[in-house]
Amino acid sequence: MSAVSFLARRYLRAKRSFVSVITVISILGVAVGVLMMVVVNAVMQGFERDFRQALIGYQPHLILKPSDGKPAEPLVVETTLAKLRLQPGIHQAMGYAGGMFFLEHKGNQSATELYGLPQDSAANYMVKMEKHRLEGTIELSDGGIVMGDYTAAEIGGRPGDRLVVYASSNVTTAVNRFREASDISDDKKRHEAYNGIKLNPIEATLLGYTRSESAGHYAYTTLGTARQIFGIGEKFTGIMTETTNPNDIKAIKKRLEEQHIIPSGWNAVLWTDSGDARLAAMSNERFVMFFIIGIIGLVAAFAVMNTTITVTTQKRREIGVLAALGARQAQIVQIFVSQAAVVGVVGTLSGLGLSALVLHYRNDIRGFIAEFSGGSASETDLFLSTIPAQIDPAFIAFTAVGSILLCLVAALPPAWLASRVDPAVALRD
Repeated sequence: MSAVSFLARRYLRAKRSFVSVITVISILGVAVGVLMMVVVNAVMQGFERDFRQALIGYQPHLILKPSDGKPAEPLVVETTLAKLRLQPGIHQAMGYAGGMFFLEHKGNQSATELYGLPQDSAANYMVKMEKHRLEGTIELSDGGIVMGDYTAAEIGGRPGDRLVVYASSNVTTAVNRFREASDISDDKKRHEAYNGIKLNPIEATLLGYTRSESAGHYAYTTLGTARQIFGIGEKFTGIMTETTNPNDIKAIKKRLEEQHIIPSGWNAVLWTDSGDARLAAMSNERFVMFFIIGIIGLVAAFAVMNTTITVTTQKRREIGVLAALGARQAQIVQIFVSQAAVVGVVGTLSGLGLSALVLHYRNDIRGFIAEFSGGSASETDLFLSTIPAQIDPAFIAFTAVGSILLCLVAALPPAWLASRVDPAVALRD
């Protein structure tokens, strides 16, 4: 074995330099392959993690509501809440009133989705919105509304402004009544019908607003204010639930269905329903990137194979001498596989070191490239304005081991062919 190691190290050296150029190229090929695999996986996982956390950060984890869209009776809601709060994994459950509504300020109009939360539970729920707050307050009070900055900009509203708000269902009712009135042939009765069309708006105060790109296009108010806007009296729109582990929401839904906790005729809306398609798209993108980078890995393996072929060709006479002296085929194979192992280990360690540097300085590199290309870096206070990264130790270990094994496998065919050379032929050539 000492002779095998000695010859493997010797064959890595060129006649006039310490390490041959082709060996350096092979090591660089392996290093680049490892670098790309680690960096791309870390960045793609970082984007997926941050996007998932963004969805969890503003979406209600689970919403239960009647499938027919009608308001829910208080007794049904209270009974369901009592069962939900006893379930493992349920952090918070509350009845809410909500839906689409319109806002108006100084002639500017917009629409968004409103959640009316009970005051005793609103503070705990709105805590997760604090990091998205831009201006004003997010502490809910009767007659006050918190909304996204995009909606606030559309109506030109600032904290403290008085708004006119009304439910979207009021608009639908008004449109239907207008159509009915238009069919009346008598002018007097038709005008009386027109005059009876009302949107039933109420006034509300803009308390503050959050960043829409990271907190969603939602508005929040108290349960009492929402009930007044939607005109549902003491009823509820449904039940809003927060879980201790949002990633287990599908399993929680399945358990609630099996235990018949979800009332008959109700639907369950998960936070993943609006994000699954985008998360799946990101996973598909990562798969395609891995496929492309896998080609780089194969190129690195071919570089190792090319190194082994070159060395076995150059050392053909020496191989013949070894065979003539009684070296077994397995020993000759071990010489060149050991050489490939050195290339694989050095290249892999180099790639891991380079990937650590690239990930550490990833945003500086992005800024340099943007400046060099004449562009500009994104504003640092925007959502996903920096390059995220999530280090996965298991993936790094898999990449390192796989890279070394790939180098060994690539060296086997030329090493095996070299071990089968006829000593007489090799010495004669």
